Amino acid sequence: MTRPHGLLRAGYPYSTTLGMRRVTNFPTDIAFGENGLLYVLLRSEGAASVRIWSLDDMDELSDDLKGFGTYGSDDGQLQWPVNILTDNSGDIFISDEANHRITKFNQKGEFISKFGTHGDGKGEFDGPSGFALDINDNFVICDSKNNRVQRYTKNGEYINSFGSYGSEPGQFNLPWGLDSDEKGDIYVSDWGNNRVQIFTADGELKNILGEYGNGPGQLDRPTGITVDNHGDIYVADWGNNRVLMFNSDGQYIWSFYGDATLSKVAKNYMLTNAVSNRLREMGNLESEKYLRRPRSVRIDNEFRLFIPDFESYRIQVYQKDFIELDETQFAEPLRNPTLEVT
Repeated sequence: MTRPHGLLRAGYPYSTTLGMRRVTNFPTDIAFGENGLLYVLLRSEGAASVRIWSLDDMDELSDDLKGFGTYGSDDGQLQWPVNILTDNSGDIFISDEANHRITKFNQKGEFISKFGTHGDGKGEFDGPSGFALDINDNFVICDSKNNRVQRYTKNGEYINSFGSYGSEPGQFNLPWGLDSDEKGDIYVSDWGNNRVQIFTADGELKNILGEYGNGPGQLDRPTGITVDNHGDIYVADWGNNRVLMFNSDGQYIWSFYGDATLSKVAKNYMLTNAVSNRLREMGNLESEKYLRRPRSVRIDNEFRLFIPDFESYRIQVYQKDFIELDETQFAEPLRNPTLEVT
C-alpha cells in the first residue's frame, strides 16, 4: 500500500470494548484471524492460553468458549507468551520468553512446529518477545535478554542479527516490542532505555523516539509497538498506563488513556448479578475506563486500534478517523508551524 501525501486527522474516537474477566483474563496481545475472529493471548502466573474471540463480542457468558494452549514446556504448550501473530495462510505463531522459542499452530490451534533453543549464540534465544514478519516473509524477533534483533526464515533457519547491550544509539537494554513496515524498516521498543528505535532492514539506525518521563511523547517502559499503513507508530507505554501515537517522522500526535465501557458480554452477565450491580453503583466509575498496564497494541486494515487492557481483562477498540490528502491538499513542511494558520 502506498502511503498518502498527507492526512487530515479528524480524530480517534473510542469504539467499543471486547471481553471480560473470566474469559479474557490478562490479555497480553492479540492477532487477527479470518471472518472477524481475534486470537487473544492470555498470560498470568501459572496460566497461558489463547482465547478465540469474535469482533462482535459474545451475547452471554457460557461454558462454550473456544481456544487452545495450556501451561507448560511440552510441544504446543506455553509458559510466558509475549506476542501472537498470523500469516497470510492463517497459521498462528507465538513467542515464548520462558520456553525460548517460537511455536506454530494451525487455525484450529493444533501444534505444527517450533524453533529456538536457549542460549546466546547464533540462532539461539534468551527471552524472545516481540516479533513480526518482514516484507520478505521472514521473522524479525526481539531476542530480549541477549539485547539484539534476530532474523529467521519462516522455517526457523537463522539469517542474521544486529544489536548489543547498552544505551548508546543503536544499542538495546531488554528490547521488548517489534514491528516491521511495508518498506522493511524495523521498529523496536527499547524497554530498559525508555525509547523507540527505528532501523532499516539492514539494521542501520534511522531514528530514535521518546525519552524517560510521563509527559507528551515520553515513555516509561515501552512494551508493544505497531505501525499502520499510513506510517503512524503506536507504542504501549506500560509504565504510564497509556498508548502513545507518533507520525512517520517521529512527531508525537496523540495519547490513549482508556475510555472503556462495559462490553456486550459483560453487560449481559451483570444483568444476572444483583449484588455486583449494587457494588458498581457505589464505586468510582470514572476510574474504570482507564488502561491498566497495556503490553501490546495492534491495528487492522480498517484502521481499528486494539489495545489489550492487561490488568482489566478486556480489549479497548478505537477507530481512526481521517481523510487521505494529495499534494494539492497538504503543504510542504512549514518553517514555523502553528495551527493558527488554519
